[in-house]
Amino acid sequence: MNKLFISLLFCFVVLSPQAIAAQNVNDLVDQGKLSISVNIVQGEQQIVGQALVISIEVATDRWFAKGSSVQGFSLKNVVMQGNNTITINGSKRIKGQTWASQIHEITLYPTRAGNYSLPALNVDVSVNTENDGIISGVLNTQEESFTIALPSELIGIERFIVSPKVTLTIDGQFDDDKEYAVGEAITQTITITASDTPAMMIPEVNLINVSNKANLAESTLDGISIYRKPAQVFDKSNRGSLTGSRIESFTYIFEKAGSYKLPEQIFYWWNSQTSTLEELIIPPSSWIVSGGALTAIGKNKGNISYIKLSFTTTIIFIVSLFTLVLTFLVFTRRKYLIALYKTTTNFEQRQLRKQFLNSVTKQEYLTASNYLYQYLLISGNYEEVKDWPLFNKLNQLAFQTDSYQQATANLSIGDAKTLIKKIDTLTAKRIKHVNFKANEAIKLNSE
Repeated sequence: MNKLFISLLFCFVVLSPQAIAAQNVNDLVDQGKLSISVNIVQGEQQIVGQALVISIEVATDRWFAKGSSVQGFSLKNVVMQGNNTITINGSKRIKGQTWASQIHEITLYPTRAGNYSLPALNVDVSVNTENDGIISGVLNTQEESFTIALPSELIGIERFIVSPKVTLTIDGQFDDDKEYAVGEAITQTITITASDTPAMMIPEVNLINVSNKANLAESTLDGISIYRKPAQVFDKSNRGSLTGSRIESFTYIFEKAGSYKLPEQIFYWWNSQTSTLEELIIPPSSWIVSGGALTAIGKNKGNISYIKLSFTTTIIFIVSLFTLVLTFLVFTRRKYLIALYKTTTNFEQRQLRKQFLNSVTKQEYLTASNYLYQYLLISGNYEEVKDWPLFNKLNQLAFQTDSYQQATANLSIGDAKTLIKKIDTLTAKRIKHVNFKANEAIKLNSE
């Protein structure tokens, strides 16, 4: 009787679900040792352009071997930033037992009103089990749906910002009480900053008759040349709070006399905190450009056959004329001189290098990553650098909010300088290689 009881007990233990060896992650889910869930975090009225968060939680009764990660996916009419996933490590109690959890928050920005279908997402999981070692595989979330609305106040408005707080500042104003001279110039810088909104969602400033070109936009406003610098677009993250900024700079060079006007511009802002439509206004500008001319130096009261000037007066006249011509040429050819100066002195690279090192010193890694990315675009070294350990370490710090990982993986200023030095060395080798090829081609042609 005792043998029969022991045999039955043995079979019960061996054949119970908890005792069956797990072969894959789905077995762990079936055995109640692993779980996955998806939740769409949205407001009462989720509108076009407003951030929407997809939260995916993976939990295990043991611990993660290599963690978990959500595979890439795309949705129509949705804007997603690169590296837009925030991972939060934690734990929770389930039936009196402590489970390890990882929550992945993915931020989306829908661009159209209507119903959206979120397909099943693939999540890579690796768990260190108690009896079966490390088990890795792919789990799938459930399909979900959400609805995006467009308030009636925004119907017919194509460009608007959705944010709880937006500021607009203008540096450089036209003086309507002043008469500008031909050859003078005014530079106007417009900065738009929005909370909880990435810079890519802030619309550009569109001045009339301004057309985009490669690195410098140029336009003529019937006697005035307008030069537009490439916009500075960057994001700043502070304790999980995102702030996007867009900086636009325009230089107006006065080439003809006359009266000029620029109409006001309106930026529409949907205040997500009060659910109201507000306006940001760039006021209209008007100014006058006078012709200006050289006055006669002197003339005889009677019949004059010639003008007699002293040696000193002649020198002053020549110097004044040369200064006037040089000033006129500097202003009318300013774009070429600026471009030549920046090219020969590597001005843009030096500024980006300085801003990158300052950001690393302040441990503002997201800002540092933006500056380094612009630096790589100019040098053309992104493909060679993207797999470097220091580059990957910077990206991890820029987009990983987990306090423990940040505390153990800071990027020192020495590391930052080493990264810049290696990039500059790579650029120098490329330039040397290009020059060598050019010299070889010249030799072959001469032979």
